[in-house]
Amino acid sequence: MSSVFILKSLRAGVLGLALLGSAAHATPLMDMRSDDLIMMAAELKKSLQLNANQQTLWQQIEGRSKALLRERQARRERLQAATRQSLDGKDVELRELSSAIDSEAATTASEDKQLREWWLQLNDALDDSQRRAVATFLSEQLQRQPDAAPRAAGPKADGGEHRSGHHRDSRPARPGS
Repeated sequence: MSSVFILKSLRAGVLGLALLGSAAHATPLMDMRSDDLIMMAAELKKSLQLNANQQTLWQQIEGRSKALLRERQARRERLQAATRQSLDGKDVELRELSSAIDSEAATTASEDKQLREWWLQLNDALDDSQRRAVATFLSEQLQRQPDAAPRAAGPKADGGEHRSGHHRDSRPARPGS
């Protein structure tokens, strides 16, 4: 659902959180997910009262962002399937699996940078009051409890764990989790 929208406003929001001292229970900046933010963007869009040109730009960027995230999800599903197939083989080479994971991580980092750039282009087209509204939105997202943030793919109905206690979720583990 998280697309990181604007760097300048985000910095202002982070600074505001630090000044308020509310960061103790906040969602860490680096744990904000592009797909989470994009799904929440609809509520933000309504409050911005975009003009016709801004509306067109928003639709273009939102469309490109969603397409990129759909492709990312499909790519990760293929990686998951290939990894499971490799692990089921009798001559599995874990180092090869590691390189595929490293490649996916690098691709994701590049995509996240592209997403930020697209949304920063939109930010450039906003007026000062609209930028402030975006900063407020991002600040609110940073203040949310990590467990309160909506997820595109949560744990499975059975708890998402194998008998060994390991999660089956295909998302890469976040630092510190």
